[in-house]
Amino acid sequence: MYRFLLRPSWVLLHVTVVATIVLMINLGLWQFDRYHERLDFNEIVSARIEAQPQDLNELLLEIETGTKTANEAEWLNVFASGEYLDEQTVNAVNRSQGGFSGVDPLTPMRIAGGNQLVLVNRGFIAQSAQNQESAPAPVGTVEILGRVRVSEVRKTGGLSDPADGVLKEVINIDLNRLGQQIQDLNTEIFIEVLKSNPADSMLLVPIADPILSSGSHLSYTAQWFIFSVFVAAGWVVVVRRKLKSS
Repeated sequence: MYRFLLRPSWVLLHVTVVATIVLMINLGLWQFDRYHERLDFNEIVSARIEAQPQDLNELLLEIETGTKTANEAEWLNVFASGEYLDEQTVNAVNRSQGGFSGVDPLTPMRIAGGNQLVLVNRGFIAQSAQNQESAPAPVGTVEILGRVRVSEVRKTGGLSDPADGVLKEVINIDLNRLGQQIQDLNTEIFIEVLKSNPADSMLLVPIADPILSSGSHLSYTAQWFIFSVFVAAGWVVVVRRKLKSS
């Protein structure tokens, strides 16, 4: 009765069905792993954002001595004081926030008490602002409370910045690339300003907090498992119909 299942065409069908089910189950497990990775990421970021602010000089020393890596410092809040080098400001373009596109002005700050420079993302300026060039950095000593971020890398399929020359606009906040044109900029982190004293330009909006959601990974997991059940059920239906017709 079931000998037809051993015919070459049916064997090919069996192999295809099994391979498809295995693939779908693996995709479901992959999405489930991504879901847990996202939960772990959210927990880490939440803990760092809620931690007490740390002196930036102390944090830089920890990174320099290897006590803490730049990735371990990301999302921590820090406070610092220093003077902006406004003439070396570079705009990070193709930024979006609150449904608007715009730029983030990146200005190096010479930290008080030494020659160390740190790059500061002073905020977001929407393209709807009348003049994005009219947002000079505050003059003199500035105190900031900010959030630590690490150097950005080009996303797969994304645009890259020119490898040479002096840039006034960048797509990625790549500290190694910007260090080619900003003398003494050799830190592995940059700072996103949350508060500034004195206040910065009215055109600037603080960078939004990270979105800590679990995403769609769990629903995708369920979908892949359901699809695998459908494929198996389809195979059963096809075999039964063949048996009835025989």
